[in-house]
Amino acid sequence: MVRNRAAHLYTFCTVCFVLLLSGAATVSAADVSFRWAILADSGDGRQPLNFSGSPPIVFSGTGLQIYIEHQSNCHIYLFLLDSQEQLTPLYPTEKGYYNYGFPRGPKLIPPGDQSFAFVPPPGMETFYLIASKERLFQIEKLTELFIENAASYAQQQLLIREIETIITEREKKSRSSEGLDKVTIQRRTAAGIEKQSFKAIEVDISKRYGRKILIDHK
Repeated sequence: MVRNRAAHLYTFCTVCFVLLLSGAATVSAADVSFRWAILADSGDGRQPLNFSGSPPIVFSGTGLQIYIEHQSNCHIYLFLLDSQEQLTPLYPTEKGYYNYGFPRGPKLIPPGDQSFAFVPPPGMETFYLIASKERLFQIEKLTELFIENAASYAQQQLLIREIETIITEREKKSRSSEGLDKVTIQRRTAAGIEKQSFKAIEVDISKRYGRKILIDHK
């Protein structure tokens, strides 16, 4: 009788332990998954910049293009604070973008075979990249207000403070959530469809990702 009770108790404890582990795994599971890269013109076409060490160097006039691809239903927000301390929202590309669900497939900014470039003066160019399982309505509201009042330094600072608060809380974990994954994209050019493969940064993290991406503009 004592042996049977001990056996039942052992089984019960084992089941509880398994459920506890299962619950922990669920809580920590990655629900923010996406890929990103910043491509720069080179002698061998557009290649991804390397952000694993010191900020990469990019010269004025070098063509750039940003690649983003949602892997899960997460909300992605991207901004550029340039060397003149001017903020530009880059993604989403329109107001209420996430009202209509989530995009599928790679997104290029700007689209097709277009590019953008840094202009003098040189200095540090800062991209703010945020991704969240939950929609960030405060970021969206402040972005809309900033776009409506782009000349307002105070409005820009309100938005930057909100962005940097999120990034400061999450940047260390965000960096450790990154890996490299080979991707293939297609661009529509004047000559037809052009394919390109490269290694992009793949993110898998729980709840929220925040990253400050620096480029040394020469």
